[in-house]
Formats: sequence, C-alpha cells, structure tokens
Amino acid sequence: MKRGRSLVIMVVLPALVSLAVTLLILTIWDAQKSPEQRVIVLPTDSGTALIPPRATQPDGGSSSEVATEPGVSDASSQPSDAGCQNPTHDVVAGDTLLGLSAQYGVSLDDLIAMNKVVDPGFDPDLLVVGQTLVIPTCGIPTQTIAPTSTDTLVPTRDIPTPIATGTEPAPGTISVKIARVLNIGDITREAVEIVNTGSTADLKQWTLSDGKGHAYAFPAFSLFKGGGVTIYSGVGQDTPIKLYWGMHDPLWEIGDSVYLYDADGKLEDKFEITKQ
Repeated sequence: MKRGRSLVIMVVLPALVSLAVTLLILTIWDAQKSPEQRVIVLPTDSGTALIPPRATQPDGGSSSEVATEPGVSDASSQPSDAGCQNPTHDVVAGDTLLGLSAQYGVSLDDLIAMNKVVDPGFDPDLLVVGQTLVIPTCGIPTQTIAPTSTDTLVPTRDIPTPIATGTEPAPGTISVKIARVLNIGDITREAVEIVNTGSTADLKQWTLSDGKGHAYAFPAFSLFKGGGVTIYSGVGQDTPIKLYWGMHDPLWEIGDSVYLYDADGKLEDKFEITKQ
C-alpha cells in the first residue's frame, strides 16, 4: 500500500509542478506583449480621448506627430480676421483738421495723407460742412483703391465741391466765399453754401443778395476757419450750420448771380449760377 502511494506522489506531483510552471510562463509572456497593441484611455475636459498607436514611418521609425481630430486645425495656421476699419467723420461748423487729429488721437500728417488717398484733390486748407473725412485709426492703405472697386473706403455721398482758394490767406485775413447753390427751384431744399477760408469771421449784419431786391441779413453768427454754413431759401429754425431766409417761393435760377456783402457793404464774393 505504501508503495502505491509513493508511486502516485512521484507521478502526479511533478505533473502539477510542471503545470504551475507553464501557467506562470504564459502569464509573464502575456504581460510582455507590445504596447502598440494597447489602447490608453486618458481623462479629458469633454469625455474620453483615445490615444492611437504611433504611426510607423517607411524607414521603420515611428512618427512623433500627434493626430488631430477631423475638422480641427492648429490655431497658428488660422487666418487672422482683425477686421479693423477706419471710421469717418462728417464735418460740422467749427471743425478743424488739428482739432480732429487730437479728438481721434491720430497725427495731423496721417489725417491729411489718408484723405488724399480717398480724394487726390483733397485740400487740407478747406473743410466744408457736410464733407466726409476718413480717420486713419487703423493706418493708411499702401495703395489707392481703384474707383471701380467694390471695397470703397467711404460710402458714396454728395460731398460739397470746395472752391479754388489759390494761396492760403495771411493770418487775420477775412475770406468768406460762396461755394455753390443747391436744388434750384425746390423751396424746401434750395440753398446757398458759404465757406470760410480765412480767419474767424463775424457775419453779423453781412448780407446775401440776388441783385434783384432780395437780401438776407445774417444774424449774430461767427464762422470759424474751415467752417461753413448753408442758407436755405425757405422757412425753418436756425442752427449752428443752417440758416433760413424765410422765403415762400424759390429764389434762384440758372443765370442768376449771388452777392455776399460784409457789414460795411463791401462786396466780399460773387457767384454766378451756371448749372444745377
């Protein structure tokens, strides 16, 4: 009986030991599989991200580039969309280029250069009420935009036509001129534009006449250098840039002359209406 037990122990025990060793070897081998066959799960701000195995390059090496999600690109490659656009300013009575440069924080030279780009005929010595100026807060373009371009610098509008000034008047010189006559025959809009190309002028008791017995006497009114005022033929409420003659019928016709006299009755300017 004892011999039988010894025989069983000698046969079974080595088999059990051999099985245990085999299982241990298989466990160790499975633990040493290539990491490329694994998927690593990392926490992110929005769910879970899967880190795929590195791509193998043709030369056998592995790429160090990180794959990006479809539809997402590197921010550094995105085009800039700053969208800066120069603002515009409509001239009112009392405006000067120097004052506007200080108001908007741009240099006087840049302000003049910007508006010469917009209008090569821009005269920095003559501003007209209602004129639109471009303020170069975003800088000055390097080239002039062609007139046919759809990307214009300023919106199209009716800008008063400046009159020729020649040389700038000497300091202290009064130089008030008739710029143009507007909307002839329409009593609701007919008007004469006056501009000041000299020193500040006190227009009190100045008169505007058609030479046919109709005369408009200016109230107490000062016109700064570069400023302007519009005298409407009809009835209305005076403002710092608009005065009203008080007529009930249109006053002007093509071929008429407009006369401007100072307080002493001296003719300051004459304007002939040759077109509408």
